Amino acid sequence: MIEIYLLEQLAAFQKYGTLSSAAEHLHLTQPSLTRSMKKLEEQIGVPLFDRERGRLHLNETGLLAALYAKEILQKEEDMVSSLQQSAKNLRHISIGSCAPGPLMVLKKEVSYVFHDASVCTEMQKEELLKEHLKKEADQLIILSKPIEDEKIGCLQWLHERLYLSVSPLHPASSYSSITFQQMDGQNFVMLADVGIWNEVAARMMPHAHFLKQESLEDINTIIHSSELPSFASSITIHEIPSRRERINIPFTDPEADIVFYIAYLKKNAEKLSALLSTLNQK
Repeated sequence: MIEIYLLEQLAAFQKYGTLSSAAEHLHLTQPSLTRSMKKLEEQIGVPLFDRERGRLHLNETGLLAALYAKEILQKEEDMVSSLQQSAKNLRHISIGSCAPGPLMVLKKEVSYVFHDASVCTEMQKEELLKEHLKKEADQLIILSKPIEDEKIGCLQWLHERLYLSVSPLHPASSYSSITFQQMDGQNFVMLADVGIWNEVAARMMPHAHFLKQESLEDINTIIHSSELPSFASSITIHEIPSRRERINIPFTDPEADIVFYIAYLKKNAEKLSALLSTLNQK
């Protein structure tokens, strides 16, 4: 069997053209490289070089051998990369979402099912999420609409309803329900990146002013020291204890209720089967 290092040296010789240049690139002495090329010829059983005045030149068979050597080295590199990626995928789950609430829930479910895996998340527009899934940058994505693609599985998962969150002193605190129109024109404090809910709020309350904050801590500080209304949802009321301290009033508009879907590549269905089974039971 031919050792890989001999093929690497042959490919280097073909690339650099001379023993001295190839040896310099490989950090070898020229005599050491000469011995390797002689050993390679002996292992293959045919001459690969023409020798003229102490110089080596690849003959026709040698050029063919160098071509094969490069193909074998590329396959070895592809094999190592593929195996490393496969091992990484077994330990790493990447999730993309168009909204933070469902992402919060799915991250917990993934961590529970794949307790040894690391989980990373991202918030993106839905079209970009689809591209990330196809390129396998994400293994799971959360969308507000089903995706139709023969290579992609899509599971209807859960719905999230938007709530108005106010203090007991706010004029709307006695309402049992409310509409976007009733709140249009008011000032709101809200998380800067709430994905698709940003679009809903801007479209349904075009005259409102949104004081966007980068963190939940900043929002909590503001709502505990002011009467500014904010938003909560059927998910965040359950997941974030501080959201239960205010009065949460559901918006009744159809746009305030979104059904979310989980999409994944069908070729990964077996790997994700335990998770998908759990989600189907929700």
